[in-house]
Amino acid sequence: MQSCSHPADATEIIFPAFDYISGETFQVARCRHCAQVVTLPVPADIGKYYPAGYYGDKKGRRFPAVMEWLQEKLYQWRSGQVLRRLQRKNSKVLDIGCGRGLLLRAFQQQGCDVTGTEFSDDACRFAREVLKLPVRVGLLSELNFPANSFDVVVMWHVLEHVSDPRPTIAEIARILRPGGIFLVAVPNFGSPEAQLTKAGWFHLDVPRHLSHHTRDSLSQSLGAAGLTPTWVSSLAPEYDTFSFVQSLLNWLGARPNLFYNLLRGQSAKVIGEKKSYGSIIATVLLAPVLGMISLPVTLLLAFCGRGATLTISAVKKSAPPELP
Repeated sequence: MQSCSHPADATEIIFPAFDYISGETFQVARCRHCAQVVTLPVPADIGKYYPAGYYGDKKGRRFPAVMEWLQEKLYQWRSGQVLRRLQRKNSKVLDIGCGRGLLLRAFQQQGCDVTGTEFSDDACRFAREVLKLPVRVGLLSELNFPANSFDVVVMWHVLEHVSDPRPTIAEIARILRPGGIFLVAVPNFGSPEAQLTKAGWFHLDVPRHLSHHTRDSLSQSLGAAGLTPTWVSSLAPEYDTFSFVQSLLNWLGARPNLFYNLLRGQSAKVIGEKKSYGSIIATVLLAPVLGMISLPVTLLLAFCGRGATLTISAVKKSAPPELP
């Protein structure tokens, strides 16, 4: 399967989107060749759109302690769920785009042989130096893992950072053992939250997010690589309520992602400290109200399979099909 370059003459613009960090404007478009929704143009140097604070402070923290604790507990639960479905001892786990390594550590704590990947040394510094996890730097296609070498491959909110996900998913199918599990989570571009708030959607995050997925589009990409979805969820407590609040604040005209930036630790800020008193006041007044509204709304949407995030557990039934 050849990578789709999403040529300009084969794309239709859906809407423009503003990067709250750099101030640049990009386009969210649908490619008529592959039907994938993508961010255009793809930056030549994507690294410059990741400020130093993006990865957290020197202790790996990005948010208040209670939020970090919640995320850690959810990672422990998710890793346990995957291993219970897998039912294999001494499993080998690969976490692509492992970031701070918290999910990878959760698998390690359950007895797995773990490996992580990241696109830069800065991105995996905490995982390597503090958590002492084995992390390799480079693109998956460049790392040349042997075929049938992992029981579990994870891309936890990472696939959206890839412009064309199909070659990446095909490579994952190649390195998964038969019966192995691919755990993938992405923002749900087909959710009511995304469709309502459009360029203000918190999870849009251009240009760091280069592809945008729906349940149908992701299932089709998995199926084309010989991976069969066996479990689907659109509930992610660590994202759902916050995403609802921040997306609506953006949609109502507050400074983009100001609430998100205020919650991040002092050394983990991602936008400048330009005073936006009107936005600060609006955020402080509206965030608690929107937070209360978000609880029943996000739970209902998740129950209906329409939440703002999408998690799929897919199994490699056999060898993947030959690619054209």
